Amino acid sequence: MSFQHPHRGFALGAAILAIPLVVASLSGCTAGRASDGSATSGSSSVVVGFKHEFNTMDPLHADYAQTNMVDNIVYEPLVQFDAANDNKMVGMLATANRVSPDAKSIEFTLRENVVFHDGTPFTAKDVKFSLDRYVRLGQGIASQLAGYKSTTIVDDSHVVVNLSAPNAFFISGLADVYIMEAAAVSAHAGTDDSQGWLQSHEAGTGPYEGSSTSSPDGTTATRFDKYWNFDATRPKQLVFRRIDESATEHDELKAGNIDVALGLTASDAESLKGTSGLAVNFVKTPGQTELFFNNSTGPTADPKIREGLKLAFDYAGGYSRILAGEGTISNGILSPAFTCLPAPTPSVQDKAKAKQLLAGLGSTSLDLRYQSVDDTQTQLATLFQSNLKDLGVNINLVPIAFPDYLKTLSSPSTIPSLMLLNDYIMTSDPGAGLDKLYNSANIGSTNKGAYKNAKVDALLDQARVTTDLAQRCTQYKQVETQVESDSAAAYMYQVAFPVGYRSDLKGITASWSATPISFQTLRLG
Repeated sequence: MSFQHPHRGFALGAAILAIPLVVASLSGCTAGRASDGSATSGSSSVVVGFKHEFNTMDPLHADYAQTNMVDNIVYEPLVQFDAANDNKMVGMLATANRVSPDAKSIEFTLRENVVFHDGTPFTAKDVKFSLDRYVRLGQGIASQLAGYKSTTIVDDSHVVVNLSAPNAFFISGLADVYIMEAAAVSAHAGTDDSQGWLQSHEAGTGPYEGSSTSSPDGTTATRFDKYWNFDATRPKQLVFRRIDESATEHDELKAGNIDVALGLTASDAESLKGTSGLAVNFVKTPGQTELFFNNSTGPTADPKIREGLKLAFDYAGGYSRILAGEGTISNGILSPAFTCLPAPTPSVQDKAKAKQLLAGLGSTSLDLRYQSVDDTQTQLATLFQSNLKDLGVNINLVPIAFPDYLKTLSSPSTIPSLMLLNDYIMTSDPGAGLDKLYNSANIGSTNKGAYKNAKVDALLDQARVTTDLAQRCTQYKQVETQVESDSAAAYMYQVAFPVGYRSDLKGITASWSATPISFQTLRLG
């Protein structure tokens, strides 16, 4: 058997939390830079500065960016997407797969001679246990397993994943689902199916071992030298240190106290360019900054109001003044990182038309939810408020933490009228993501705007049972065109994620498996 062409899906919800500043105190950890700021080439320990709370190592919550940042190097999925945007899937813990002709099951051949970090051999029972646990708990990454029925163990090296209905998208979601050791996790099941134990423990096969000293302020991962694909140029240790303020990360990177900064604003990243021993990469991710509207209830249920709100925003001004001209202004509902894009529809400001369309609001004020600790989001939210004020519309800025926002999606009546969000897509085939975001069957879970259109539902239902990629691509374009014409959201910018780092480090590139980068590819120069 060989790998069949994939049907990839989104890893949704990799947005940034708004959590107060806490800086981790990590004794005995030093970054690989000399006191004068120059790089110490070949340092075996790399210190990573990141924003916001690291709340668990449980791969159930790998849909949360800070969890996935670590789980992506501690655990592995059966399959993952290759580095190129060419719709190809490669094996990780599986070496081959075969999708049944009716798209109701997938047979996997598992990689041999793989061990978990405690030395236990990896077998088919670990696959079944992991998938069953995610679905049993029904939260977090379980959204990637919609339609899962069961796993049949053929032998130690072969499993068949059975679906309740045909679903060409399903294999895509498995790229975001990590496999854990059945015996170790079961031994600590307790009364919460091991969730408490997995907050600060791990049971993976990845290139790094996690630490039981994990806390909300960070963790440490140590290179696992019995890894099946061992590479001695990987750093021996990765120290993840929480630093919520961009200015602090900037100064710590310049001082040599951290080696990678993941929480910089565009302006702070720009100011690092030309610094000896440092490099800056505005990683062009498959994510977009979007303003999601409640399409079902309240004033934004009116498509004319939604269109007016879209046309009111100063995209060009935000791009130049807030984003430092990095990334791109959106040309449609998907990032330019993707294929299967229809003719571009650039996001532009039209104040005259916006004012005409928004007249229907009268004196009604609208609340805009945003994540206030993120400096860039705060600036964009403030710009939007100013743009609307010029048109006689009052916008109230209301901070919200990402977990609290997710709770609002349970009912159209609680979804915010306006929600500013970076929405990340972790696969070059957008089908499963389009389905989650815009299929009305997913209102109450992953459909962020309670969007409903019978034509879109029908196209997505057809795509789900279509195995030919070219045909699905046509269906995707039709979905994108319809959603855009309905003004389901305001599509603002491709997320160009600024990363500052020690210049002798390699592999700081965009990744489909983690946002904005995967530390699986990090190497010492």
